[in-house]
Amino acid sequence: METVTKKEDILEKAMVGFRLAHKRLVEKAKRDDEELVIADKDGKPVRVKARDL
Repeated sequence: METVTKKEDILEKAMVGFRLAHKRLVEKAKRDDEELVIADKDGKPVRVKARDL
């Protein structure tokens, strides 16, 4: 039972870290007036100015 809890804790910490890294990436791209590549609804890559996000 404790193993499942540890795995869930690790997963949650990883997701928090991923969200923070994503937020910082977008903020830096906005400051530097850069473009980011994201996927559209069909999964195709699209370049978007960070300020438009």
